[in-house]
Amino acid sequence: MSKHQVLPFTLIAALLLANTPVLSNEAAAASSHKAKATVTATKLEELSIKDLNQKTKATLNHVKEVIPDLKNYHITSIVKENVVTTSGPIERLEVIMSSTPEGTTPDFGVVHVNASTGELISIDIQNGLPSSKEVLGDEEAIKKGKGHLKLLFGKHAEKYKFSQIHSSTLQDNKTQIFVIYTSSDHSINVTMDRVGKLKAVKKDIYPKAAGKNK
Repeated sequence: MSKHQVLPFTLIAALLLANTPVLSNEAAAASSHKAKATVTATKLEELSIKDLNQKTKATLNHVKEVIPDLKNYHITSIVKENVVTTSGPIERLEVIMSSTPEGTTPDFGVVHVNASTGELISIDIQNGLPSSKEVLGDEEAIKKGKGHLKLLFGKHAEKYKFSQIHSSTLQDNKTQIFVIYTSSDHSINVTMDRVGKLKAVKKDIYPKAAGKNK
């Protein structure tokens, strides 16, 4: 019997929704913005590792190499989708990784990559938050966030300049820090836990929709 079972996509989605402090708190941290990014993804097909081009494989390998939490995760799902970005429609890969530490519920990582170019678009790491009395100060958090960008994007990280910093506290006094950096054509959002460990990176490359009256 295989040690790693591939979970049905609907089950993975349900688990992610049930365990998404990163996503919910990014939304809370950015609530001051009237225009929100909208992403409508149209599923095209499910893929396997062997279907990916070399640029995409290199990006995924690099992500796993520089983010310790993802080193032991295995890929459970790869879906190619159509999405619209501010520069036009692209084909995007949604790669779901998971790990089940002994005696715990599954942890997940969701990586979005441009299917053609292998460009990294976003990472979400869903493996809980540590309890700690230590909290980074703003200046240190800004440096930590930029350090994560340098690990992921190398020299291309230099184009991102600090813009905003927010924080939010969850139940059990667990805190997340949300830092926004901007470049000439888009911003990038970095989410960390209270000691600076990376939880999410997202390029804000999707069209903005004005606030609705609902």
